[in-house]
Amino acid sequence: MAVICASDKTHMTNFSGDQHAWPLYLTIGNIRNDICHTLTKSNWILVGPIPCPPKGAINTDNAWHSVVGTVLSPLPNLDITGPGLKWDCADGFQRQCFPLLAAWVGDYPEQVMVAQVSYGSCQMCEFPKGGPMRHSIFRPLDNPRDQPIYSELLVDNNTDALHTLGVHPIRNQFWQSPLCNVYLLWKPDELHQLLLGLVKDLLHWLLKYLKARNVKD
Repeated sequence: MAVICASDKTHMTNFSGDQHAWPLYLTIGNIRNDICHTLTKSNWILVGPIPCPPKGAINTDNAWHSVVGTVLSPLPNLDITGPGLKWDCADGFQRQCFPLLAAWVGDYPEQVMVAQVSYGSCQMCEFPKGGPMRHSIFRPLDNPRDQPIYSELLVDNNTDALHTLGVHPIRNQFWQSPLCNVYLLWKPDELHQLLLGLVKDLLHWLLKYLKARNVKD
């Protein structure tokens, strides 16, 4: 049973203490498309708000992972070789389920927080920071990120190597989730990759193109 999470830190107002909201949502992956795409069906549930640290606070990554780790604590403790969990299904029957964290929907800052990599780095591979990313679905990733290697470097207290690889020298709580690769949790979504990404960049390029050629009206 694929468990899909989503989070998005949202700026609320500057007039009452620089307020933010940081909601955490959850859904499962086997909901039919006709139900999943219907807004009134509420297939995403609000788990709760993640506490927003005050401006200038330190160790915000540790605090975020501590909260999310507490909320999702049943997932790492699941024995995938055991009987699983007995859940009530929509058709009235009970089934043995194995909930596994499969994806995390969010913008780039959220993905950096989840993967615990330095800002500007790729959360999926060890491509040099600042270089153009050319990920292709038709071939494997170049130098994909490796959880066991990072865990060994952390145990050996080799923080310099971790910083070189763009990884924060703290234990990522998602490393403990069974059959989960935290560096592959990122999945594209309509808002961040299409509307705020592709479409926005395409319109910016088009306006620049028309302006350079003095095209009016």
